[in-house]
Amino acid sequence: MEKKFPPVIELNVGGKHYTTTLLTLVKCKDTMLAAMFSGNYDVKMDQHGRYFIDADGENFHYILNYLRYGELPPQEISPKIYREAVYFGLQGMVEELEKHPIFLAKIHRESFRAQFPGYTKLDKKPKLETFDKNHWCTLKSKNKKKAKTDFILGPWTSKSTEKEVMDCIAFDLRERGFSLTQEGVGQCSYKCDSPPDYPGEATVENCPRSVFKLTFYWWK
Repeated sequence: MEKKFPPVIELNVGGKHYTTTLLTLVKCKDTMLAAMFSGNYDVKMDQHGRYFIDADGENFHYILNYLRYGELPPQEISPKIYREAVYFGLQGMVEELEKHPIFLAKIHRESFRAQFPGYTKLDKKPKLETFDKNHWCTLKSKNKKKAKTDFILGPWTSKSTEKEVMDCIAFDLRERGFSLTQEGVGQCSYKCDSPPDYPGEATVENCPRSVFKLTFYWWK
């Protein structure tokens, strides 16, 4: 049997209380709230007779303001409200929030990452059997001693260059609040000589990885 709701609704959202109208809650079709208060579901109530919604009560007023006025949250808190919009199925709000620069950057960055699925894996097979694919890259220059790298990325199967990947990493770090610079400093100095009876034409295989330097500044 279809459940009837009063025109004015008392809500308990994650422990925070709200008062709104039934028309506001069902205003946007195909959403979680419209489904809950459609009359087809048994909505749980707390001990005081308020309808209970298991969500973040502090942020729910932004959801209500969007339903009432089409109002969007301030840009600085839009990421966490975006999560709520997705949770409640407010597709219109989701699409509007994704137009903000912070989301556009994230969408383009994720699209860029998708080009190289081997972002953190070493899966390239060496040409020579004696080539150690698990070697740790080092850098040898004329003026400096042999230096060992701190971490290794790749290889990946896309056409993205190592410089583009490092740009993506540096962008992520700067977005998290780090101040840094990056520079390419050379190629890994590891190489492997083929044994005398090796039937192939190659006699030496060099590691193709480029070495980059990230410099972090704590007071700049």
